[in-house]
This record gives sequence, structure tokens and C-alpha cells, in this order.
Amino acid sequence: MRVSGFMGGPGMVGVRTSNGNRVGDITLEGTIGLILFAGVATGVLGGILYAGSEPWLRRSRPWSGLVFGIGLFAAVGFTTVDPSNVDFARFGSAPVNVAMFAALFVLFGIAIAWLLERLRAVAAGRGTRARVVEGLGWLALLPVAPLMVAVFAGLGANSDPLPAVVIAAALAIAAVAHWRRFPPLIGYAALAVPLMTGSVRLAGGLTALLAGL
Repeated sequence: MRVSGFMGGPGMVGVRTSNGNRVGDITLEGTIGLILFAGVATGVLGGILYAGSEPWLRRSRPWSGLVFGIGLFAAVGFTTVDPSNVDFARFGSAPVNVAMFAALFVLFGIAIAWLLERLRAVAAGRGTRARVVEGLGWLALLPVAPLMVAVFAGLGANSDPLPAVVIAAALAIAAVAHWRRFPPLIGYAALAVPLMTGSVRLAGGLTALLAGL
């Protein structure tokens, strides 16, 4: 967002964004909110999403993180690429802003895949570190449902919890299919549902946002 503000020029300094923040202001409240919401909450949720879909990404190794990031943008990118958010075109260039948001999803996918591979190696070992990592992994599963709804409601202008329910159901079906050794097609079909529905909404948002540029 600093890049977007910079591209907007000095005339945009002090202007309020659609969520009420002032361009150029760095506040303690905003910083803490960014760390807790954009950092911790989405990080934990993204890790759980990757862990649930990882068995179906193994064929894409060593690019599973990249594939996950692209898929994540396709499935939930519509929550950030919102055509009703005038800030996309108001601050800087709308295409550049969209590209930066897309890059965040991809980079997050790569980073979370790398991190979880390292944590998995630690958990597979013995000793206190392995037990702590395994315990934290199970603990992170407890708030996944309300956390998913909260993140979707906070990111998107529309607080409809249906996308979160669709993704949670798809991951549950894929997990059961993997656990019970059902035909792989069942797991892939389940994961394809949020990908397709999210992609349709994302394409519609991109078309409306970039129209006339």
C-alpha cells in the first residue's frame, strides 16, 4: 500500500482511504492491527489451508508453493480485488495495484510451503521441539472455522460467509478422501469447486475494475 500511495503523488498525502485511514499516517493502532490480522490471522489460516491441500499438490513439487499461491488467489482473490473499492484506481495505477495484490498471494504460497516443510521435518523427529511443534499444529486447528469467516468478512466488502463455508467443506471432503483412500478424483473435484467459483467472481471483479482503462 505504500507503493500505491507513492504512485498517487504528494497530493494524496493526508487523503482518507475507503476504510478511513489517512495516506502517509503510521499509527500504533494500525500497525498492531496489521500484525494481528494481516500477519498472524491470515498466516495461521493460510498454513491450515496449505496443510489441507498439500496431499493434492505433491505432483507439482518442487513448485507446490507456487501452485498453492496461484490457486489461493484464484479462490479468494475476489475478497481483495473488489471493484466497489475506489482506492484501486484512486491511488496509483489500478493494474499495478492488482498485480501487487496477486504477487502477495503467490509469495505467501511459496513462503508457507517452505515454512511448513521445515516444521514437518522438526515434528517428524524426537524430543521436546518435535512435541511442541506437533502440539501447536493441533492447537491451530481449533479456531479455523471462526477465523476463516472473520478473515473473509474483514477482507471483502461483502461479509457473506458462504465462500468460507465452501472452502472449509472442500478441504474436509479432500481430507476424508485422502484419509480413507478414496479415488483421487473425489479430492481433486472437491478442491476444484472453490477454485472455479472464486475464479468466476475474481474475473468479474477484474473486468469491472479494469474496464475503461
